[in-house]
Amino acid sequence: MNDGLEVKKEVSWSKQIRLLVNKKCNYNCSFPGSCREWCHKDGVRTGKMDRIPKVTVEDFLFFADAVRIPFGIEKVKVGAMEPLLYPGIFDLISGLKKIGYKEVSMTTNGYFLQKNLDKLEKTGLDTLTVSMHAFNKEAYRSITRIDGFDMVKNAVEEATKRKFTKVKVNRVLLKVDDLWGDLMRFFDWAVANKVRVKLYKLIWSPEMDSKKYFDNYVSWKGLMVFLRKNGKLKGIDSFTIAGRQRFLWELNNGLEIETDVFGHKLGEEMSSICRKCSLAQYCQEGLLSYGIEVNPDLVVSPCLLRDDVNLDLYSLIKERDGERLRSKLSQYIDKIANR
Repeated sequence: MNDGLEVKKEVSWSKQIRLLVNKKCNYNCSFPGSCREWCHKDGVRTGKMDRIPKVTVEDFLFFADAVRIPFGIEKVKVGAMEPLLYPGIFDLISGLKKIGYKEVSMTTNGYFLQKNLDKLEKTGLDTLTVSMHAFNKEAYRSITRIDGFDMVKNAVEEATKRKFTKVKVNRVLLKVDDLWGDLMRFFDWAVANKVRVKLYKLIWSPEMDSKKYFDNYVSWKGLMVFLRKNGKLKGIDSFTIAGRQRFLWELNNGLEIETDVFGHKLGEEMSSICRKCSLAQYCQEGLLSYGIEVNPDLVVSPCLLRDDVNLDLYSLIKERDGERLRSKLSQYIDKIANR
């Protein structure tokens, strides 16, 4: 695995924060050709109902400012069900840059991207990530139930001409017609437009329909021969608590492709929470896999599959008590990362 390897970095957890800012999406993603949902609605399932007073942009900014230096965090990711439906998205991104974050990224489905590119560019957003889970109109519409492929594709192409540092496209591998041909066309388009690609495996959750999961699951490992023959492994980031490794491949044509691998959840290097978890063998995300993730109700959710390991920071953030927030968060991370 080390041929051509330039960088190998190992840390306990990803030193970043992820802000999930709302619970709304204009898409209703399902398995191709069905009405069975596969989107795990990150940040919605674990949230509280109708918190009063409501969570504001200033709340997210206070949290981001309070943890940046003490926790050594330089990156922040903004996501949601769909962040461009969040009324304060531009103020939030601008505020994060003013706080001093070196890299601010946002992930969107791209449907509202074209008309918001000017505003996003002005915020100082560094990395723009767009989700596209198929590269043809029919498959895209079958998955999202929205006829938006051309619009999203055009928006991504336009974004590459703007001042963003990176433009990336996320793709969950699903069994669409002519998957190999679809991927090759996707890769050709990505390299032509200087877009980085991130491939995800379909994430399992207890609520998911077992047959639909089985029928639609595709491992990126099926591309291993192609990746090795047409490029090299450029770098590996390892996150020991999550048991996750992120591989960065560079193809001979210059295209960069990210893929993930998850380690054995019951190994001694893992957190005791993971080693004792009955769902560990099915987990494809890992603990603190995306750093400190805060959902729309200001609850830290380190695990996609479990709600009992969450940390509610709503009151401390609303009280603007940075000292107690940092102390509580530090103790919490030490506890869940205990090995």
